[in-house]
Amino acid sequence: MGIPKEFRIKNSNEFSSIRSSGLRRVSPYFITQLKFVDSDKQESKLPTRLGIIASRRVGNAVVRNRGKRIFRRLFHKHHLLLPAGSQLIVVLRLGFDKVSFAKLENDFLESCAWYGKKFTQNNEIG
Repeated sequence: MGIPKEFRIKNSNEFSSIRSSGLRRVSPYFITQLKFVDSDKQESKLPTRLGIIASRRVGNAVVRNRGKRIFRRLFHKHHLLLPAGSQLIVVLRLGFDKVSFAKLENDFLESCAWYGKKFTQNNEIG
């Protein structure tokens, strides 16, 4: 059971676009980058999407795949906390596998709350 296709970011052009223009937040065990969508555009009706980057420096294939499963689960559980139509990239960092799921979930929730606050501030200004 994975995330449905409409919730995934797979295209490398989309990854590079989000990485270059997205809002970045660094946590001890992962980095998140979120690209907001203009609320006036049709894209805001699209679902929030997720892309995960797990390089070989994070660990072997077993560790990388476990990390991807963990963050897909977190995204599936908490994607409603993110602005509708936004695109989120999670970059796994070395040592994420040494901490508990609860700690990763707590850090992920803090990131979601931070992005929600930034999104609200951007909409009040613009």
